[in-house]
Amino acid sequence: MAKSEENYRGFTKDEQELWDTTVKTGADMDRVFGVREERRKREREGELRKEWPESEAARLFKQLAETFAACQKLVEEDPEIEQAAKLVAGERHDVFVMLRDNLEKANRAPRCEYQKSGGEFCRAPRMRGQKYCCMHLAMEAARPKKFNLPALDDANAIQVAITKGAQGLVDGTLEEKRATRLAYFLQLAISNVGRVKFEPDEEEMEEEGHRAS
Repeated sequence: MAKSEENYRGFTKDEQELWDTTVKTGADMDRVFGVREERRKREREGELRKEWPESEAARLFKQLAETFAACQKLVEEDPEIEQAAKLVAGERHDVFVMLRDNLEKANRAPRCEYQKSGGEFCRAPRMRGQKYCCMHLAMEAARPKKFNLPALDDANAIQVAITKGAQGLVDGTLEEKRATRLAYFLQLAISNVGRVKFEPDEEEMEEEGHRAS
């Protein structure tokens, strides 16, 4: 993933537009900064995936995985080989046993219950006493807890609400079912905004003044 062009704030064009249309409070500022950091994280991960296959680390990890798989196959086909390795190879055999035991332990561990956008569940071991793995616990902790809307009393406020609703779907603070209901109420607000009047006009105020006098 190519690195996005950023302005003086470190925002892309879309992020700057989100800032201009939604930022009213410190919480809004934090949310937009969060959007920027998530985008930067995705770009860093994209660069890593692109560079990783040709790196020395990738070669060593691949070599380790292939060697471990070959050792497992040998031991499964001839259990006596493990006894010979334990007798002759010493510490090298201990490394194999450690890797095998850790892998078996991880395979027995309860799995993370986080459901991805495609419907499949995360298969990483979950943290003790928690529903999610370490990564998804961190993601849940960073997610904003409350979705706020402005008062829908003019066209500008309705536009802000629409932008907030779209962003809420992206960052997970607004569920799709609730977003559908919100869209209905926003449509009502759009159709009513030109007809409703919250403040009396000048003639009504004058009449009220005469009555009071």
